[in-house]
Amino acid sequence: MEGEVVPVYGQGFFHIAKGIIYYTIVYDYLERGSAGKVVDEPALRREEEEYIARSMQELMDEERVIINGEEVRCIVDSAFLERRGRRLHSAVIHARMHYRPRPGNNVYENFYEAEEAPYPYTVYWVAPPGGRIVSVDTPGNVEMRAGGRIAMIRVARGTALSGYEAVVFRLGR
Repeated sequence: MEGEVVPVYGQGFFHIAKGIIYYTIVYDYLERGSAGKVVDEPALRREEEEYIARSMQELMDEERVIINGEEVRCIVDSAFLERRGRRLHSAVIHARMHYRPRPGNNVYENFYEAEEAPYPYTVYWVAPPGGRIVSVDTPGNVEMRAGGRIAMIRVARGTALSGYEAVVFRLGR
């Protein structure tokens, strides 16, 4: 983007369905300089959204995702830019992962480069009705909600990210 952008917060939403996990990522950032101009001009915004989608696909392709013992690819479908205030903006990315579901426990594993969290973020794992999140192995504070159907993971800026995450879930009947 033109000018400077400063990431301030991130959110990830994993919605589990039979055979597919829908993944939405929201990055909130502050703009400095002329970065806000991109959000307000449709042609520039569309160009930047396409760039964000391509860049996010490249990042996703660097990670290794295994579900139920099979490597899967996270596919980025689209990216959108939004203005949330005078200087606050969001980039919203929609992606999906196809997998072979099995009865009982299903296991999602993600391998990525270890680092420190550059900004705080929250991740939500949402099982379908009748399903539940069995366990979560990830940095941050995990809180189970809705009778175990939703796991909320809060990660503070500066948290050491080990390069591995796992979520065990059940789909229900």
